[in-house]
Amino acid sequence: RLQPPSHSPLQTSPPLRAADGGVVEMSSDEKVADFISFTGGGPDEAKQYLEMAGGSLEQAVSLFMEMGGGGGAGGGGGAAAPAAGDVVTSPGASAEGVAREDSGSGAQPPAVQGSKDAAVADRKTQVVESIDSILMRSHRQDLVQRVGPQVERYLPTEDPTAFLLPDSRLEPHERWWQKVFVVLPWLTFACMLAVPLWLVRSNLPFLQKRAVEDKWAAHKRAAALDVGRVPEFSVVSFAQMPDVLERPFPTLLLLFDPKTFASRLFLPLMRDLEVLLRAAGVKVAVTALDLSMTPAPAADFSWEYPSALAPHIQLVLPRARDGEAGIVDYDGRWTASALAEAACGLHGPRCPDVNPEVLAQGDGLLEELREVLFELLFVEDGAEPDPLAQAAERPSWWHRRVGSGRSAEAEEAARRRLEVARCQAEQEVDLSCGLDRALASAKDALANFKAGGQQRLA
Repeated sequence: RLQPPSHSPLQTSPPLRAADGGVVEMSSDEKVADFISFTGGGPDEAKQYLEMAGGSLEQAVSLFMEMGGGGGAGGGGGAAAPAAGDVVTSPGASAEGVAREDSGSGAQPPAVQGSKDAAVADRKTQVVESIDSILMRSHRQDLVQRVGPQVERYLPTEDPTAFLLPDSRLEPHERWWQKVFVVLPWLTFACMLAVPLWLVRSNLPFLQKRAVEDKWAAHKRAAALDVGRVPEFSVVSFAQMPDVLERPFPTLLLLFDPKTFASRLFLPLMRDLEVLLRAAGVKVAVTALDLSMTPAPAADFSWEYPSALAPHIQLVLPRARDGEAGIVDYDGRWTASALAEAACGLHGPRCPDVNPEVLAQGDGLLEELREVLFELLFVEDGAEPDPLAQAAERPSWWHRRVGSGRSAEAEEAARRRLEVARCQAEQEVDLSCGLDRALASAKDALANFKAGGQQRLA
């Protein structure tokens, strides 16, 4: 069912009032003319619907729409209902002309009927308008007729898509201000968009140059800072371990005891390894923890890492979990190449390469130092006695029978002299530098020890 729109002027507009304050009522002819212009029906049908609606034009139009375009009006051969609320009307026809045309009642003469059919066909060729447009135009005309032309200033524009008010409704100064208020937001938006672009375009060369300079300066600062922040090789005590664990770099930690044979081997190796890693650019620190220094480690730590089995190697990972450092025991091969590979793993991806030839040379020096130290520390006497001298010094059977041979006190004194000589030789071995210095000092100590053995035999 078709109903008049809810925003129709017939429903929303207040009744017109006269100059004395009374309500101006529309005449029956005007209502008939409006009904015909709204619905496209005949005058008889309009009178019937107005009579059924008690003279209310709005109710008459609504009743006409609900009944499907006159199908329910008794005896009135009304026109067919318009499709989807659209009717065919002539914009130039006045209400008074339509009323005069249809003022008669009863059957029309054939000539009149033929002229009426021609007029209806002519109206069908006019512009098709919606009911909303018809109602708005009719209401606008009524307002202009009753109030005056000045009401046009406050009515909506005839073109609903118009962006500005027509100049005919505004005063000259109002027209100027309207243009200002329309142009000003667009001008502000254009300035907001153009100013940043202009600033970037005008300063782009300077910004690019400054960015390149800042990038190079940042690289230089980072390189200098990295080299300076990675500490050099050092021997620390157990009390200094918190500083080692708080380093921002991974650390290769050697736990050693100077009294053990293996510790004396790997302490110079770790010094050389730190020099190689620093030269290659591997950001891994190398540190040695002396288990014999005071304060001594805790009992549970000494139980897990005993000094007698030293050395031990640990990998310290900074901020591994909840901001605390993580410690992993090293279980690989104890060679320079394997330790360098472990350090590169701590560095992370894109680790610089360490010279493999230098690492192989370090492994060779380590084996040579092992042999020299073993001969120095574990051979019973560094001197090689002459067999003829040993035979001459051997007591005869007569001296052995009477007990005039070498006494136990003499043997004990000789053993003490040997231990003293061995301790002096051990102190001559220099472990404060790399493998080259340690090997050279060990060879000198072994040579001195052997020379002292010859003197003792003599």
